[in-house]
Amino acid sequence: MMAGLSEVRRERSASQRLALRIGLLALWFVPLLFGGYPLYLATEAALLAVAAVALGLLLGHGGVPSLGQAAFLGLGAYAVGLCLKAGWPLWLGLLLAVGVAALFALVTGLLVFRTHGIFVLMLTLAFGQMVYSAAHKWTAVTGGDDGLSLSGLSLHPGLLHLGAMAVLLAVLLGLGRLLQTPYGKTLEAIRQNEEKIRSLGVPTFYYKLSLFVLTGALTGLAGGGLALHRSFISPHDLFWLTSATLMVMVLLGGSRGLWGAAFGALLYTFVQSWVSSFTDLWGVFVGLLLIGTVLFAREGLWPLLERRFGGERGGA
Repeated sequence: MMAGLSEVRRERSASQRLALRIGLLALWFVPLLFGGYPLYLATEAALLAVAAVALGLLLGHGGVPSLGQAAFLGLGAYAVGLCLKAGWPLWLGLLLAVGVAALFALVTGLLVFRTHGIFVLMLTLAFGQMVYSAAHKWTAVTGGDDGLSLSGLSLHPGLLHLGAMAVLLAVLLGLGRLLQTPYGKTLEAIRQNEEKIRSLGVPTFYYKLSLFVLTGALTGLAGGGLALHRSFISPHDLFWLTSATLMVMVLLGGSRGLWGAAFGALLYTFVQSWVSSFTDLWGVFVGLLLIGTVLFAREGLWPLLERRFGGERGGA
């Protein structure tokens, strides 16, 4: 009898969590009815959500903090921009965005994961700033302060939004499935106790490196999408504050769930736009929101919503 009741509760909780996730996705599609600036913001939020979900996977399930994600975004954006400037097809630019970002993650990760803790954070920051500096000074390629304009590019805003949403949904479902595999379970075990897992003969270095490459590739893809969306690439988008913004999105939504990171990206994008429309002190408001989240919803706002509307918090 009790087992049957527990099963019913679990099924009801799973249904409620599914409804909550469908509701989140629906929020992204509402701006299609209005077009204009709301649609622009929703597309921006969807592409940033891909990068935030990647960081959420890296931080929340791999235990790897990073302040160098802006480098992957920038590399992806410049890969697409330079390809289009050279007259190459868009699909090749997106493929290069993924490949260049993944290669940079591989090369830097070989050095980053020879350290632990705060040193990982500092090394990712240092490598990210190196890319920013190169983009800022290499004016012949990147345009320097003037940036790289893709003004001749013409993409229908609605189609671009649907494409961004398709990528976001594929990333959420794909990474959610990945976390249920032995690979994902091993990553979680490494996050909880790396020394113990290493003593069992598991090559934790390569697990973390592969995760870093995967999240770098996804962030590069998001950067390529942002280049198409904004029709402009600036080296200032590679500055470490962009990485910090992605971290804020993850912390607001919740680092232990992929859907939480996506929710954090949507919330941050629209709150920042709304508050900045009537004050330049929008950073203070976002800061207060983050402080409140850390103090009263330490796991993030999305797990809070799941407990309120979806029963016990689910996984990714």
